[in-house]
Amino acid sequence: MDSKRKKIVIAEDNTLLREGLCLMINSDPDLEVVAQAADGFSAIETTLSLKEPPDLVMMDLSMPRMDGVSAIKEIKRQRPDSKIMALTIHDSDEFILECFDAGASGYCLKDSSQDELLKAIHVVLSGKTYIGPGIAGTVMEGFLDGRRNRKLKSKTAWDSLTQREREVLKLVAEGYTSKEVAGFLCISPKTVERHRSNIMSKLDLHNVSELTAFAIEKGLVVK
Repeated sequence: MDSKRKKIVIAEDNTLLREGLCLMINSDPDLEVVAQAADGFSAIETTLSLKEPPDLVMMDLSMPRMDGVSAIKEIKRQRPDSKIMALTIHDSDEFILECFDAGASGYCLKDSSQDELLKAIHVVLSGKTYIGPGIAGTVMEGFLDGRRNRKLKSKTAWDSLTQREREVLKLVAEGYTSKEVAGFLCISPKTVERHRSNIMSKLDLHNVSELTAFAIEKGLVVK
């Protein structure tokens, strides 16, 4: 491992895309992929277990078991100095602003060119914030029309969910049992059931099918 090269962790559930990103990044003499992860839980575990903290974590947002935004929050909680860049298909202001609120330093779309993606990586590594040209207008509109007046905006049912409830919602929508969800989140099955009951009450949903449809709509689960 070349100590002079910047160390990158890639969190992406699509194997072909992840391997392609590795090849692209490793072709840059200043960059090196040191670890990979296929879901949010693995991204956290991998990033925190490395003897030397990575210089950058590239994070997909729609991954199984735990979404990228939740993973970003946890990594930033445990390692506040971590640089994280989202690489995703989502271009809505909701995803973008949630991602930056979670602590990301960059946001790049998957349809970006190789040159644009490498530029984004180097910008974030330099300590600056990167916003892809395809979403710059969305971000500006979000700041001007939403963030500045956030306190005046009515709170939606989605906004009322806690971080833990969102994690439970995602796992339930992916088909995991309460026991399996409890194992993933290190809580009891009874606590999972309580969270699920609270989620259904807050969202006014009445069965797992409706929960799953809502999770898909919010991008927590990919069809």
